Amino acid sequence: MAGGILQAIGWAFLPLLAWPIVHLAFGKNAFVKSFSEALISVIDSGTFRLGEAAKWLLPLLVLSVAASVFALSIFGVTTTKWLESAKYFQALIIMLGAAATLLAGQHVRVDIFFSRMQEAGKARVDLIGFYLLLAPACLLLIWNAQSFVSFAWAIREGSGEADGIRGVYILKTLIPIFAVSMLVQGLAISTRAAMALNGQNRPPRPKGVPPFFQTTSENRL
Repeated sequence: MAGGILQAIGWAFLPLLAWPIVHLAFGKNAFVKSFSEALISVIDSGTFRLGEAAKWLLPLLVLSVAASVFALSIFGVTTTKWLESAKYFQALIIMLGAAATLLAGQHVRVDIFFSRMQEAGKARVDLIGFYLLLAPACLLLIWNAQSFVSFAWAIREGSGEADGIRGVYILKTLIPIFAVSMLVQGLAISTRAAMALNGQNRPPRPKGVPPFFQTTSENRL
């Protein structure tokens, strides 16, 4: 069931992956430009909200670890659920917050030349990188995740420990969710890059998120 849903979402979304190329070629068209602006705004806004929600799991992660350490140090007791809960919170924070980190441009870049490039060069790197690296990796993750996520949901896979959390199937579901969110945010960034290469203003970014492809002090989008 879960695998079928993921597959349907993937096939429905697949044609949109070509949109940055479409905008690069036909960006002067009013409909193409307005659609790109709407697409970027919706994706950026959704990713930003997802990141804002994920960050509130950080206090829960700290409390979970602190409670486990406190109980073991003071009372000499611990439970598998307490220990595993920290892993669940950590997985949720990383997998749900990855796209927001990409939106903010905070992922580590291996390309040591990127920071020295002109704005057009940075836009080309993001556009080409989306098609050569990010999109193929995310699509591969989504495709390969169908079978084991479906099986995990079918058996309601849980912890290997008898008193552990019965939610491993939820953790496995985070893998395709991560891939989809990264793919969608990558689409927004590459579309923004296509607009930058066409010399067009981009939609305003969520408050607090650094601007991409600055060309002048007035065009910080």
